[in-house]
Amino acid sequence: MRVWTVVALIAMTAVACSGGEVTEDVAADVAADVVADVVADVAGDVAEPQTWTVNFEPGLEVRDGMRIVRLKGTAFEMGQQHATFLNDELKAGVAFLESNLELGALEVVAREFGFLDEAMVQSYPDIIDECEGMVDVAGEDGWTMDRCMALAYGEVVLDYFEAGLLQCSQFAAVGPATTDGELIHGRNLDWGDMSFLLEYPVVIVRAPTDQIPYVVVGFPGNVAAYNGMNAAGLSIATNENGSPNDLDRVGRSTVQTVNYMLSHFSTIDEVIDYVTTSDRMTAENMMVASGDEKRAVVFQMTAAHLYYEELGDDGVNFITNHFTVEQMTPYEDEKEPDSSTYLRYRRLRQLLDPAYETERTDKLYGHVGVAEAASVLRDRYNPQTMTEYPKGTFDVTTGGAIAVNAAIYSIVFKPGDRMFWLAHGEKPIPDNTFRGYNLNELFGNDPAAVAEPALVE
Repeated sequence: MRVWTVVALIAMTAVACSGGEVTEDVAADVAADVVADVVADVAGDVAEPQTWTVNFEPGLEVRDGMRIVRLKGTAFEMGQQHATFLNDELKAGVAFLESNLELGALEVVAREFGFLDEAMVQSYPDIIDECEGMVDVAGEDGWTMDRCMALAYGEVVLDYFEAGLLQCSQFAAVGPATTDGELIHGRNLDWGDMSFLLEYPVVIVRAPTDQIPYVVVGFPGNVAAYNGMNAAGLSIATNENGSPNDLDRVGRSTVQTVNYMLSHFSTIDEVIDYVTTSDRMTAENMMVASGDEKRAVVFQMTAAHLYYEELGDDGVNFITNHFTVEQMTPYEDEKEPDSSTYLRYRRLRQLLDPAYETERTDKLYGHVGVAEAASVLRDRYNPQTMTEYPKGTFDVTTGGAIAVNAAIYSIVFKPGDRMFWLAHGEKPIPDNTFRGYNLNELFGNDPAAVAEPALVE
């Protein structure tokens, strides 16, 4: 995830509001190609209907401080439900957006530079429809179409202007790397000290008509997924990267693509086929895991270049916010050798890579289970200074450890068992209890189903 900076977005707003040459040049570059290319792409996105059982009525539940909102039907209907059940929270979101310099500037920049016009053409139809459903209910309360789409398309705007600091960590372990051979997928979603996101975490359960039911960990108004898991046993999450020379304003938003894949795909091969043939716009790292297949793949991608790698025989892989292979590094933004992304990656290697030599005695390879995965996400060790940060450190700028980079959510997925564990609440998030969720219970198919273990303290 990219942690947004006030200075960059204010600067963009000033340029955008001045109506200078940048706006005109961008509009000219995009206008000739955007409609034809994306409409053709949308036409190929129609999936065969499948039957997936859910047994719940749409509604809102609050459990241990976590809002669980269940949505069902067409995207427009789910948008109406979203805005109905989370109406008070959306009003709080509007107030936050209007008082927050970073996010407030994002909407202005997206509008003035033409990104919102492009978003209405290039976004997946379900994203647009859900936003329209939300506006149908909450538009008079300030939840406008521009506001909804700016958030759903925000990573494109931020990547284009290279705004923000890169954070986030992910890993996957299976087979010999784990205690029981089952696949574990861990992730910290780092997004800075965003009070609204910290105060209003939401588990969004979606059962879209004729598509695969899935669950997203997000926030009120979140229609494009940064992390989620579906009924077919796929878990997906993204980490932001940056590129100074390989971006494109024609294509798909990666976080919107996560929604599409969760609602349409059941296997890693389907995901690989789709990602490798999709029209991309930005620089991202993405991990997709399949619990049933015991496979996971890491994608490293820019608009025109892509590399992907599956788990090897050692059954482990990890990614932070830089490219790790020579064929991709020429296209990413320059990072200092001691920057957070490299330190977090090195620490993941120390903990999880059986081939990485270290004098530390805390290697977890071969012993990864749910509790051990949570301990990775809580790890505060800096492999460069050879020290641990004090417990409770919440550092958005200089943190050189996995758990001190402003995590909004810490999640452990066990997709083969249709379970995940989520830490939320007071910052720092990874220090909190990881509470378990079972998809069979969230989908209403087995109200007695629980995660095992129920908690990771």
